[in-house]
Amino acid sequence: MKQKITDIQPQLKNASHLQIYLDDKPSVVVPLMLVENLGLRIGLEIEAEVIEKLIEADEMMRAKNNALEMLREEIYSKIQMTRHLDKEGFSENTIETIVTELIQSGHIRDRQFAEKWVQRRQKSNPRGRTVLKQELIEKGVDRETAEQVVNKINTKDEESLAFQIALKQAKKYKRLPHQVAQRRLHGFLSRRGYDSDLIMKIMHQVFC
Repeated sequence: MKQKITDIQPQLKNASHLQIYLDDKPSVVVPLMLVENLGLRIGLEIEAEVIEKLIEADEMMRAKNNALEMLREEIYSKIQMTRHLDKEGFSENTIETIVTELIQSGHIRDRQFAEKWVQRRQKSNPRGRTVLKQELIEKGVDRETAEQVVNKINTKDEESLAFQIALKQAKKYKRLPHQVAQRRLHGFLSRRGYDSDLIMKIMHQVFC
């Protein structure tokens, strides 16, 4: 049943939204821009359900546009995009709908995100597989995908990167007793996520 818009009042706590009154009773809160775009005005007869559906559709559109804009600049995992849209203030239902749609359309692919992230990480600040896997999981990539991606890391490339950072770090220990320097370098490589076999091999290369 249609009702008449009898008043439109600004929201004190949110200047970008307006309170719509239908038949002298407060009804829905609508974004200012949407009020203008839809031509909502005092005296207009409309159903409250129609306004609610228009609000929902508008939020869906804004959330999708926001997500696509972010995806033009960077690759996002499912969890990262969910957190981003939540921070932007979109409703839980809208976020779930848009993220699902973006996954189905191929805009969000956790495996691609994980692969690109590992590549950048290894170029800028190398880490071993253990740390890389944990960091991916913390970023919202599921454990199975994280394991598959880190297991694809080329062993020779990993060893080469580990040797380079170990050699650089060892220079800081050159005035320390030999055993102390070894212990510190071992701890340094271990904290970076390299496994014990690789660490021992690198230690041998650096100190022998």
